[in-house]
Amino acid sequence: MWQSSYVNTGNGLGTAIAVLVVGLMAIGVVFLILGGALYLNQGTDERPLSTIPARAVVTQGSSPAR
Repeated sequence: MWQSSYVNTGNGLGTAIAVLVVGLMAIGVVFLILGGALYLNQGTDERPLSTIPARAVVTQGSSPAR
């Protein structure tokens, strides 16, 4: 008799979807960890601005618009 070369490993569509979901979750966790590390390690460089913002400039005789 002729034997089929097809081997049934028991892995079907459900297994493929589960592997895909677990992989996407792992990638999401990595991005969360890296993003959180970048967010928490931001420099606290709070030097004053070199120029005064235009909204802070008040000329003589003018009153703030309401």
